[in-house]
Amino acid sequence: MYFRKFTILVLLTLLLVSVVPLSAQDPTECEDGFRLFDHEMLATEAVCIPENPERVVLVWPLGLPSFFRADVPIVGSFALDFLKGQHPAWVEEIDMLTDIGTPANPEAVLALEPDLIIGAYYLIQDESTSTYPDFVEADPVWTSIAPTVVFDWNQTTWRETEDLIMDAVGKSDESDAIFTEFEARAQELAMLIDNVGDIEVAMINFGANFFNLHTQNSPGGIVAEMVGFGRVEAHLLPVSREEFLENRDDYPEYLSEAYLTVNQENLDIIDADMIIISGGFFENNPDNQEALDDLLANPLWQTLEAVQNGNVHLADINFGNGEIAAAHAMLDDFAEAFGVADEFSSNPYLEKAPIPELNMEEDMSMGEIAQGFNEAGFPLTLTDFEGREVTLEEAPQRILIANRAYTLGPMLALGVVPVQLHTFPWDFVEEGEVLPWEEEALVELGANPEQFINTNDQYSLEVFASANPDIIFIDGRVTAAVDGLIDQLDAIAPTIQTAGARDWRANILTIADAIGQPEAGEQLVAEVEGKIDAVADQAEALGATGNTFAVVSFQPDQVFVCTDQEYGPTNLMLTLGLEMTPEIAELGSNVCTPLSLETVDLLNDTDYLLIFQFGGLTVDEAREQAVIDLIPALQEGRFDFIPDSALGIAFDDINPLSIDILLPTLESAVEKAAQAE
Repeated sequence: MYFRKFTILVLLTLLLVSVVPLSAQDPTECEDGFRLFDHEMLATEAVCIPENPERVVLVWPLGLPSFFRADVPIVGSFALDFLKGQHPAWVEEIDMLTDIGTPANPEAVLALEPDLIIGAYYLIQDESTSTYPDFVEADPVWTSIAPTVVFDWNQTTWRETEDLIMDAVGKSDESDAIFTEFEARAQELAMLIDNVGDIEVAMINFGANFFNLHTQNSPGGIVAEMVGFGRVEAHLLPVSREEFLENRDDYPEYLSEAYLTVNQENLDIIDADMIIISGGFFENNPDNQEALDDLLANPLWQTLEAVQNGNVHLADINFGNGEIAAAHAMLDDFAEAFGVADEFSSNPYLEKAPIPELNMEEDMSMGEIAQGFNEAGFPLTLTDFEGREVTLEEAPQRILIANRAYTLGPMLALGVVPVQLHTFPWDFVEEGEVLPWEEEALVELGANPEQFINTNDQYSLEVFASANPDIIFIDGRVTAAVDGLIDQLDAIAPTIQTAGARDWRANILTIADAIGQPEAGEQLVAEVEGKIDAVADQAEALGATGNTFAVVSFQPDQVFVCTDQEYGPTNLMLTLGLEMTPEIAELGSNVCTPLSLETVDLLNDTDYLLIFQFGGLTVDEAREQAVIDLIPALQEGRFDFIPDSALGIAFDDINPLSIDILLPTLESAVEKAAQAE
């Protein structure tokens, strides 16, 4: 609300990777049948690759299952014996490939006559190419065999890596479907585990020569976050990945941005509600098994709360492997650890399942939608509430709400679930981050808010960018308060500034326009107005029309009187046919104006009072002051008191979902206003 204690946090500067547009590069023109392929993870400049490759060699151990599921014409790879052990469901397909050796042998690759080679830089380099520039300048043997896509890799970019290699073989749509499938399983698991957001998990990679705790940047940490588990603050990298890489000497305790190093002397740091041990392959590794036995016998280990409660799980997969099949295996291990494996859906990488088709109406998952966008009408240019023209080339599929107020309700009413939502603290709601009407809508849409809500301590441009949104919504008052913010947001995705508390109708219509559903937006506005108009008809029937009102809040030493006609509660009263006294109307157009107790008699001629707590006094507390107790509307009971609660937020955040909670108070208002003589 206006008095909500919004704290505009200092936004972290977004460290965007500068990508030179193709028009600014050496103007390479590809021959017919080829396309120019560019990606920020490439080790080289943009490269011409076949539009429809027919013989692909993959020098990368973590992409095969997706290639098989997408029917990529792959003819060779490396470390095939290892991969058969990793992917038993795909042994038949792996046996059909030619093993190019470990490390990869260029002569074996040449014999396969590939038309495309894809590989990680550190696996495909030779002695003459110890650095990226060397690789580019030396024209090594790989690029003389076939067009070669060489990429950088680290564990924190495993999803981007999969997107890259699938794009290189012309399978971007299949890649999207693969990750939609994974997100759906992550959300399913979250719904199977009670109060998943309240459970803090610790994941450790452990063996004879390593003992590392997963941060939020590790593959295991990323998967845990997608499920919605809580994390112990001490387990998290305290700075952004970019800041860590720039100043890593300042953080010697971290092996990398993905792992915090642990030893037998600081075991207490790993304690959590659930501890998951992975990475050691203990059964077939005597050294690792001996190290594990020593760990379990350590007296300090026995003091950990998770150990004492029996909440330690030994995983049979490596949580450090960053790829989609391993991510699904991580979900399986989470399900086993929390006793819901029998209820959990089957792993598509263990049963050779085909890639599901993207069906926006049936396959809604985290960040997807229930009712679908209107794909027609794009590209679309619309004007946001601050008068900026924003062009959307395609119907947005990944929506980010930068501040939740005034946006989430209308969006859910339109059947849309954001991929990420950020919220400031709600001072007046003890139930948590989901309001009652939002919770009902999310249940109907099959969405779990723990999957996409970020509280204000994570409010940063870096977090925004990590969601990979294609549209951002934010209250225009926030962008006006922070210099340069709108430009920084636009650098991430097209950004729509909403009306916020200033115009609930505009919020609905703007959101509906942006997803290509203007008619649905107009219909929702009409439905809300229809419910308000029905109460206005009651006001006329009762003779309350034309009687006066004031929206107020009693504070210890003053009274706030709200006079802005566009402000939610005031606008509602006016819509019902009530009016402000001339003296109150003359206070101006501020949302709420403070009055001293000496001038509070300005309310004596008001027929009805709508009183909000706004962090101030209750009615009984306010009436302990004589000048307030003399107000006729208070003495005669012609008022309604709205405590700091979900109801108070509903008056401020009017939308198709919150309107029903308001109706009883609106009906009470007209009944009590009609009682004035």
